[in-house]
Amino acid sequence: MFRGPGEFRVEEIPDPEPSTDGIVIAVDACGVCGSDLKTWRSGRFVRPGQVLGHEFSGRIVSTGRDAGDLSVGEYVTALPYTPCGECDRCREGRTSLCDTALLCSIANGEPGGFAEYLHIPHARRDRTVFALPDGMAAGSGALVEPLAVGVHAVNLAEPDQDDVAVVLGLGTVGLAVVHALAASGVRSIIATDLSERRRAAAAAVGAHVVDPTTDDLVDVIREHTGPGAYRAPAACDVVFDCAGAHGLIDSVMPCIRAGGALVLAALHDRPLPVDATSVVRRGVRILGTFGYDDDFATAARMVADGTVTADSLVSHRFDLDRITEGFEAQADADQSVKVLIEPGAAL
Repeated sequence: MFRGPGEFRVEEIPDPEPSTDGIVIAVDACGVCGSDLKTWRSGRFVRPGQVLGHEFSGRIVSTGRDAGDLSVGEYVTALPYTPCGECDRCREGRTSLCDTALLCSIANGEPGGFAEYLHIPHARRDRTVFALPDGMAAGSGALVEPLAVGVHAVNLAEPDQDDVAVVLGLGTVGLAVVHALAASGVRSIIATDLSERRRAAAAAVGAHVVDPTTDDLVDVIREHTGPGAYRAPAACDVVFDCAGAHGLIDSVMPCIRAGGALVLAALHDRPLPVDATSVVRRGVRILGTFGYDDDFATAARMVADGTVTADSLVSHRFDLDRITEGFEAQADADQSVKVLIEPGAAL
């Protein structure tokens, strides 16, 4: 239970029962998200008494009578929110922008995944609930949700294989973007972060990583996109902001080619100043990305086929009694990549 800024309490509550169209899973792992950290630190966004955790996986232990063909014993992950299916955005297929999906969702009004058991309402195979293969690395299923965020950001930008993509910040979303870019065939990925450990995780996927304490990011972009690459100097095709650092964005904005794109995937603590005249004259697209649409299914396939594994992203694992240590570890960007909380319910 979240009880206030910086405070969790492990409490006993009744085990959930499935709703008519819902399922209950025994949670094997639940990831600590950057939004969880913001809530934990500030106390904003949710009320005390909320069970947090929206990046989860586990095995089905009970089902409602209208839960379709979902079966006890299956290993699954699921959407933490349920789009209404009726608003204009839902009808367009842009369910991430549903008018009501986040008004009451898992970990935001409904109990979340930092618990031994979790109720998932409105369960539908391959729509809200996605089966995963047995025998995969423990906790890999909990990576589907954050990976879907990165897949959605890349799909929104629509990069070509020959594009040069720059990723600012290599937290979970930044690394998810790197994985999604690599999986889509983009051959030139430049990525930067202060954390050596996170840079190493990006390099393992094939990204050219930049240590901002020793190298100038603009110089590196220029080297990759100069005349030898048949383009104007320092002209990358797309920049993904996954850091929320204004200085980084300021430095790379002039490096985006005419007609290129800046994809904003990070949450900012204050308004972002933009040189609008430069954006207008060079036709730079500024795209905001949030959540995922059918990208969740794509991310589930990437995890299921081993394209992304827990071994590639998970740096720490803690049981439920040590959740505060887990959050402290996730907050230490120098040492962590993705932290999983493992409730340890009998599966």
